[in-house]
Amino acid sequence: MTRPNLSLVAIHLAGNALLLWLGYYWLGIGESRTLTLLWSLSVALFIVCTASVLHGATFVYFVEQPRLSQAFRTALRNLPAILAAALVILALYLLLNRWADYSSQPAFKLASWLTLKFRKPVKPSTVIRVFSAVTWLFRWVILPVPFLPMLSGVASNGWRGFARFCKVKPLYWLQAPILLLCAFWLPFKLLGWVPQAGSFVMEILSFAARLLFAYLLFVASWLLLAFLTSAGKPVLSHSKTTVSP
Repeated sequence: MTRPNLSLVAIHLAGNALLLWLGYYWLGIGESRTLTLLWSLSVALFIVCTASVLHGATFVYFVEQPRLSQAFRTALRNLPAILAAALVILALYLLLNRWADYSSQPAFKLASWLTLKFRKPVKPSTVIRVFSAVTWLFRWVILPVPFLPMLSGVASNGWRGFARFCKVKPLYWLQAPILLLCAFWLPFKLLGWVPQAGSFVMEILSFAARLLFAYLLFVASWLLLAFLTSAGKPVLSHSKTTVSP
């Protein structure tokens, strides 16, 4: 691994830890007064912008292989476009979560209609499982796979990067969901797993080990996903451009 790559890994290890700590701090900020509300909004904006620049620069680095400082300057210059893309993705995921919360109602109605149609009982739980499977596919496959290349393009080329929506190779439809699950789903499962420990000290050590492994898994999986999205043997077909300082 080259020195710039090691530097990028170190930046992600430190930067994502800082973002997690800031997120934890932000959750504890009160909003009862105007000043604390403004401070809460300022911290939230700082977290969003810092995360956008950090991960945007990662995409830029893997696309163009510039110096890390150039990659961060490019991401900072394209920050408005990155925030716009992130806002679109966030809105879609919020709608998906709303649907997941609401889906039980149409599931009961659909189960009743299917029962009348086929003259055989169809359990609402069966329909709910189907809806849950479809929601899972949207959350981990259908939404992220076409949007990740777009994020990479936006980070590198600004508003023109939106044209890279869904420009992926077939194998990427398998690679991206697996790495997303390793980065975001598996770490939480690992933290939620509570093995039997003989003492309180062993429980603390177990949690610390699981926390460390989960964090390293997140960073490694996300960096590999960014690499596959942006560079190497390109999953994304893009023209070669020069990053200006």
